[in-house]
Amino acid sequence: LVMSGVGEILKAVGDFGPFQKWLVLLTLFPCLSVAFHQFCQLFMVPHVPHHCNTSWIRAIGPNLTEEEQLNLTLPRDAAGAYEQCSMYSPVAWDLSSIVAYGLNATEKCSSGWVYPSAQPPSLLTEFDLVCDRKDLNDISQSIYMVGLFLGSMIFGPLSDRIGRRPVILISVLLQGLFGVGIAFVPHFYVYMAFRCVVGASVSGITMTILALATEWVGVSSRPKAVLISPCCFAIGQMILAGLSYGIRNWRLLQVAGSAPIFAFFFYI
Repeated sequence: LVMSGVGEILKAVGDFGPFQKWLVLLTLFPCLSVAFHQFCQLFMVPHVPHHCNTSWIRAIGPNLTEEEQLNLTLPRDAAGAYEQCSMYSPVAWDLSSIVAYGLNATEKCSSGWVYPSAQPPSLLTEFDLVCDRKDLNDISQSIYMVGLFLGSMIFGPLSDRIGRRPVILISVLLQGLFGVGIAFVPHFYVYMAFRCVVGASVSGITMTILALATEWVGVSSRPKAVLISPCCFAIGQMILAGLSYGIRNWRLLQVAGSAPIFAFFFYI
C-alpha cells in the first residue's frame, strides 16, 4: 500500500524529473568501480615464464653463465624447453663432476622461482602463484564470491532497516578503504581477506543503488533507470582494460581503480 501511494505521488509530480535524473546519474559512478573490482584480478595475474631458483650451484660455480647454470640444474620437457616446476636435486659434488656426469634426480622447486627481470610486478610474480601455488589464484576468486554472498546477506536487510543512503555510504567507504588497502598487503592471505570485504561492499552497492533507482523513479521510466547501470558497468570494464594496459604494476593499478570512489563518498 505504501509503495502504491508513492507510485501515485510520483505519477503526479513526474516519473522522471530533475531529481530522479540526478539520482540515477549519481548511481552510475559506483558501477565503474564495481566493474573494476569484479575483473581486476584477471589483469593482475598474467602468464609469465618462470623456472626454479637454482642459485645453489653458484656456491661451487660462481663463474657460470646463466645459460650454463640452467643447462646443469634444470630438466627439459618434451618440447626441449626448461621445466617450470621441477629442478635437479642439489648435490654435494664439485662442479667438474656435475659437468662430467650430469644430474638425474629431480624434485619440486625448493628455493622459489625466477622470473624475467624486466617483468612489471604482478600478483603472480610477487606471491609466486605458480606450480603448486597456482590454485591460490582460483581460491582468492572464490573468496571474493563469498564476500559477494555475505554482502548480499548483510547489506540487503540492513538497507531496509536503516535506509539506502547510509548503506551506500558504508559500502562505498569499505570498498575505498579495503580496495586501496589491497595495494599494500604484505601476504597473499591478507590480500584474499581484503578481497572478501571488497566483494561484500560490491554487493552492498549494486543491490542498494538498484533498489534506490526503482523506488524513486516512476513505473513508466523505471526500465530506463535500471538499464543504465549495466551500460555503465560495461563502460567500467572498458576503463579497466585501458588502465591495465597503461599501468602494469598491480599495486599502482589497484590504487588507480580504488581511490576515485572516495570522491563519490565525500560528495554524497
